[in-house]
Amino acid sequence: MYSSKKDLIAKLESEKERFQDNLRQVADYEKDLYNRVDNHLLTLISFINEELNEKVLSNDVTVRYKTLRENLLESIYNCFGGDIYLYDSMLPQILENFKVIKLFSFISKVDSTTVIIGANGAGKSSLINELRKNSIDEMYVLPAQKLLYFVSNISDRNNIEQEKYIRDLKNTNIKYDTIDLYPLNIQENFSNTFTNLITLLVKDIMVVATYKFRGQNDSSFSLWQKLEKIWNKIKPEISFEIDPIKIIVNVVKNNSKYSINGLSDGERCILFYIGNVLLAPENSYIIVDEPETFLNGAVYNELWDLLISERPDCQFIFASHNMDFVQSRTNATYVWCKEFEAPYNFDYEILEEIQDMPLSLLTEVSGTRKPILFCEGTKTSLDYQIYSKLFSEFCFVKPVQGHKQVIQHTKAYNDLQYLHGNTAYGIIDNDWMDESSIQANKEEGIFVLPLNEVEMILVDEAVVKSCLPFDDDKEKQRKFENFQQSIIKSCKEKKEKIISIALKKRLDEFMGSHFIEKSEPNEHDAYVFLDSLTSEFDVDSTFNKIKSIVEESLDSSDFSRILKICNLKKK
Repeated sequence: MYSSKKDLIAKLESEKERFQDNLRQVADYEKDLYNRVDNHLLTLISFINEELNEKVLSNDVTVRYKTLRENLLESIYNCFGGDIYLYDSMLPQILENFKVIKLFSFISKVDSTTVIIGANGAGKSSLINELRKNSIDEMYVLPAQKLLYFVSNISDRNNIEQEKYIRDLKNTNIKYDTIDLYPLNIQENFSNTFTNLITLLVKDIMVVATYKFRGQNDSSFSLWQKLEKIWNKIKPEISFEIDPIKIIVNVVKNNSKYSINGLSDGERCILFYIGNVLLAPENSYIIVDEPETFLNGAVYNELWDLLISERPDCQFIFASHNMDFVQSRTNATYVWCKEFEAPYNFDYEILEEIQDMPLSLLTEVSGTRKPILFCEGTKTSLDYQIYSKLFSEFCFVKPVQGHKQVIQHTKAYNDLQYLHGNTAYGIIDNDWMDESSIQANKEEGIFVLPLNEVEMILVDEAVVKSCLPFDDDKEKQRKFENFQQSIIKSCKEKKEKIISIALKKRLDEFMGSHFIEKSEPNEHDAYVFLDSLTSEFDVDSTFNKIKSIVEESLDSSDFSRILKICNLKKK
């Protein structure tokens, strides 16, 4: 094996020179062959020189990746010293193998279950499809399943062997929205894969039975027995009946027997996943696109927990949009797919622990190319209803509960711009915020309403008058002034309530930002901390300041000033 790019390129150039020397001696009809091989070698040398990182060929990688890499490279080593025909037949696949080595280097130092996440359209499924383009069995890729069907009369299905099944799986497209729906394609892509899988599993029963009959491997279980053991933990109400003569499987449920095609889409997916994971060669990378397809949360989480436990020798790599599945993976490494462009341009980031923003939220908001606007409330609250109407053309509006979450997520998202390249803003209620805090938030891209609460927007003069479309301007003004005076009157009558609510807001804000620093305080520490709170928060001063602002605003009868202090949204 060659330990560096330099050694590998030198050997390839030596082989290239060998064939160029031979070219002078070959017949004219073979010159095209020699020129083709020469071009392939030139392409391979250029790729290794320009695209392959020296670290990819180093020993500073996981044992599994090193084994995979050496298996991929073995094909070129086997060519060295061979004739022109060997090179002509092998070089196209060898080049694909080198592309996979480069592409898969993102996993070279990761030895845990891995989950690939990212925005919609970033190229996760395309990445998985590219990883299928290799010549070794230990990279076992399961594409997103959309339609699986068993056909008993497919020609030669009884001759299927495990090696051929694994090889054919790399070239099979089972995602129906990416193939032409002609009868031949339907059979090759939909029927053959599932049919051959079931056939192979049933044949294995007979192989194991034969060995046992001969007194060999008495303790071994067939793949189908292992499959049923996992199946019974997920779908105990459904059992199977094997027909060894026809090599088919029938389904038994509630004392009724029917074809395996009578299973639901999700149930056939369960069979497909279990069967393929059991078939994967030892110490494989098992790469699964959309592992939750057709399955509900309770099923797919249990299924993949069982399968990972069943194959501790393998490393599982998932690409998923489903955040329930993503977050259910324990001790997983998360790879953020910024962008993938075939064949091997992969811009990614291995995520460290993100404390300030849940992965589910990060992935959801990063599915848009618009700037993000975080707001308070939920999708049923007034905040979202108002801001989505005002700003959805320009921003992706996302409610995240309270104002603290808005501030936290806006800052956290903008700190991760190196991942997504986007920008987030926040908008929050005034809630008696002091001017220094308003300015500090603005500098972080978080804007504070000039009104105390978002509900006050609904009593703004322009909004109220827009709700009176059948009145002339004079009548609109008269009605608005009456409406305005009734609000002012209500605020004056509830002055003490406004002051009390404002005082609570200030006190909550203060308490929310003050915590005892010691992790294991004693009684004295607690008393010292509580005493410091009373000295830092001057109740009299705060109360009198609030009272003064409220009274001055009410006495002014300035409607805009009153809306800034009014916190009676439910009154």
